[in-house]
Order: sequence, then structure tokens, then C-alpha cells
Amino acid sequence: MDFYISFTKSPFYFLATLLGLMLLLFCLSSRADYYHLQSSYFMKCPEEVDIEPCKCNNSSEAIDCYGMMVNDCTIREVFARLMPFYESFQEKIIKSLKLYKTDVTHLSQDILGDLAVESLDVNGNQNLSLTKIDRATLIKSKDTLKHFKYSGLSQASWVIKHPNDGSIFEIVDGFTQLNSFWISDASIPKVQRSAFGRCELSSLSSLKLQRCEIEEIGDYAFYRLPNLTTLDLRDNLINKLTNNTFAFEKASEDILYIDLRGNLLQVAHIEKGAFTKLNRPVRLNLDYNLIEYLDEDVFSPLLYNPRSSIIVSKNPIKCDCRMQWLKKNDYNYIDRIHGLICDQATEIWYFTPADLENECNKTFKTEKLAISVGNCLIPILFHVKLIAYFILALFQM
Repeated sequence: MDFYISFTKSPFYFLATLLGLMLLLFCLSSRADYYHLQSSYFMKCPEEVDIEPCKCNNSSEAIDCYGMMVNDCTIREVFARLMPFYESFQEKIIKSLKLYKTDVTHLSQDILGDLAVESLDVNGNQNLSLTKIDRATLIKSKDTLKHFKYSGLSQASWVIKHPNDGSIFEIVDGFTQLNSFWISDASIPKVQRSAFGRCELSSLSSLKLQRCEIEEIGDYAFYRLPNLTTLDLRDNLINKLTNNTFAFEKASEDILYIDLRGNLLQVAHIEKGAFTKLNRPVRLNLDYNLIEYLDEDVFSPLLYNPRSSIIVSKNPIKCDCRMQWLKKNDYNYIDRIHGLICDQATEIWYFTPADLENECNKTFKTEKLAISVGNCLIPILFHVKLIAYFILALFQM
């Protein structure tokens, strides 16, 4: 009774007590959640001693193997010790695995055991070329791998880049979760026919093959990549594009960025239908090539899509009658063709069709003059050669 009276007489005391109880319950609950989070947090990584010399990051669940202390023996031991740890998990998946500047020479088929990875980053390992990554190394990761990255040593002249025969593309054949596939500073002389055309990779959006000494791209190489948005082929030795180099099976409304900067492309070695089977809007970067002019038969099909554009800076462009087709509809092209600077350091849009015609006349006259001079020099050189032989014969007598 006294208890009831005291509360009725002191409502503020009742509220204070109630708030105190609520605060106590909140603290207990938060502490329980904290311990729960802490326990699951630490469960993401094994004990450090179990994976030395590698490290594990609890926040990202990434296993990083760095330095020359990591070699073929130690990496095999690390994964052997990882297996018991992942036995307690429903899915034996490593979120991220990075091999950085190690002394590893091979990634054999059995190296990962039953473990799968979501992201593999192989960077700066001077003895681990693409040819030394077995075709079946990632077979357990077929349903999990999202990111594959390989970077060689770009400035290391002592490192031998063993040419890859295309097996690197077979490694991820049928990997439907693959989102990005990046290779740089390797040796892949040829991207073979249908390299990414055997099985559809619907998740692959970013494909980069930079500084890989690529000379040739086979037909239909990217055929079954319906959602590709970035195709980076910069700084290679590509000198030819065929009618089926950039053929895609399915159409898309997403813009595809094709980066061909720093190659050896000339208009004469780009087939007329090179851009007719893209089936999507394209942003084409041709900076630092050997393009002298934009051929109407080659580039007008690409520009037919109003969302497509071309970049041609730092090319030996000659503004003459071969590009009069651009001036006929310059209002349609002026905002979609960038860097079209002629050898007079003037953009083509400042020329009139008559100017371009005159430039053609000058060019062709110069070429004809060079041919005629060359034709005149041939008999002169022939007679000089005969006289030289005659003089030499006299001295030998």
C-alpha cells in the first residue's frame, strides 16, 4: 500500500525508475549483440599463426600473401591449414585472395583444394606467368568467382613474359558470376577466335587486356558477352580489325566503351564491316594510332547510332576529300567525333568542302610527282650501276 501511494504521490519518480529499467535492458541487449558480433567477426579469419606468412583481414575477409617469403611450398601449406578452418562453414569460400610480389612459380590444379574464391588478384609476381596458371586451378570457383585480375611487372626487363596460348581464357569459360576480367603487362600474342564466345558470360561487364603485346584478335572473340560495357585493349600491337572482330550475338542499349589507344591501326587494315555487328551504341577511342583519315564505309555504320562517338586524337590525320562525307552532315558529327585535328593543327570543321578538295589535289599531285621522279631515277640508277661495274672490272684487270 505504501509502495502504491509513494508512486502515486511521486509520478516523476515512477518515470525515472521506468526509464532506468529501460536503459538497463538496452545496455544488456547491446552488450549481448556486441559479443555476438565480436564472435562472428573473429570467425571470419583463422588464427594468424595458421596462415603465416599470409595475412587475413577480418573486415574484408581478404587473404593477402605478400613478399618473397611466400613461395610454392609455403602457399601450399597455407591452404592445407585453411581447410580445417573452413570445414565449419557451410560454404568454403574465400572472399578475396591476393598474391602480391611473391616467389610463387605455379598455381597448380590442386593448390586450392576444395576452396573456392570470389576474387583473385595476382599482382607483380616475377616468376608466375600466365602459362603457369593451370586451366583447372579455379574449377571449384566456377559458381563463385566474380573478379579475376593478373598484373605482370611492366618495367622489369629481366622478367621473361612467356607467351600465352589462349588457355587463360579457358580458365574462366562458363563462369557465369564473373563480373570483371583484367590482365595487364603479360604476353598474349593472339586473342583466339571465340575466346569469350563458347559460353555466354552474362555478368561480365568489364574486360581489360592492357599492355599484353596483342597483335591479333580472332573473329567473334567477344561474341557472347551481352552486358559488356568496357573493353580495354590499350597499348598493344593490334594492327587489324576484321568484319567479325567486334561481332556481338545479342543487342544492347548500354553504351560499350572500346579503348584501342596506343595500337598500330591504319584505315587500310580495318575492314569495311568492322563496326557493323556491334548491335549497341559505342564510344570508340582510337588515340595514338596511325589513322590518316576516317573512311566513310568503315565509320559511318558506327555513327549511324546517335549515341555513338569516336575519339581520334594524336593521329596523323590528313584533312582532304576522303572526309568530305563528314562535312555534308557536320551538324550530326561535330559533337560526336573528337580530336579530329588535321596536320595543319586545325580541326576539320573549319574547312569547307572546297578546301578539302584542294587538299586532295595537292596530295595527289605530290604523290604523282614522287612517282614520276621515282620512275625517272630508275633508269639513271641502272646506268650508274653499269658504269660502276665497268670501272670495277677495269681495276680488276
